[in-house]
Order: sequence, then structure tokens, then C-alpha cells
Amino acid sequence: MTGQEKPRGGVNSPEILIIEHSAMVGNIIVSTARQLGLHTLRLVSNARSAHHFMEHQAFVGLIAALDDEEEALALIQKLRTGKFRSPENMPVAITTGFCGTDLALRLKALGPRRILIKPFKIRDLVTTIEALTDQP
Repeated sequence: MTGQEKPRGGVNSPEILIIEHSAMVGNIIVSTARQLGLHTLRLVSNARSAHHFMEHQAFVGLIAALDDEEEALALIQKLRTGKFRSPENMPVAITTGFCGTDLALRLKALGPRRILIKPFKIRDLVTTIEALTDQP
């Protein structure tokens, strides 16, 4: 590693929190990120668990599946109003099976960097993880 590269995936490296209800999908995402040397991902299965982690730890990004849409959107809203340890402008990405006009307008107000429509390609997810850790 040269002096210009950022350390990634180490024991004390900053983490991205990922909310994914499917254990299989979540584990694939986490193991792929690990194999590619991307940031460490902390996987939780629902917004309630994410809320607990965000109260006690700062993260560098959030990838939230909208399987429980209202809970996930409420969590992001709390983030944006500074209720957690992470900065309120922390980058957020959304994964969802469908994004109609109503949801798109609700999401726009919360300022996600990316919206991935399921099923998405692993390449798109890798790009999203990289985008969450880049400076805006």
C-alpha cells in the first residue's frame, strides 16, 4: 500500500451499515465487499436493529432496504435531523423492489446518493459502496 491509498476493511476501519431483510442477500453483499477489499459492512436485518447501532456508533454510510418502508424512511429522517452519532449528512443508498413517483418524492427529501432497484447487479452495488465513501 502506498501512502496515497486509504486503508479499508481493517478491524478498526469505519463501517457502512446495511439493512437487508434477506440473510442470504445480506451475507452475499458483505462477503463480496470483504473479498474486494471495500469498507467493512455491518449487516442488520431491520430498521429497529439499525436504530440501536446508530445510537451507539458512528458509521460512514448507510445502505437501507425498504422492505419495511415506513420504518426505514423514519430511520433516515432521524439521521437527517441529527438524532444519531453519525453526521446528519452521512451518505445513504436505498435498495427497493419498486420506486414509483410517490416514493421517489419522499426519498428526494431525504437526499440519498443512490437508489438501487432489486434485483441489481453486484457491479452496481460495488459502485454504490464506493460512492458512499467518496467525498461529495
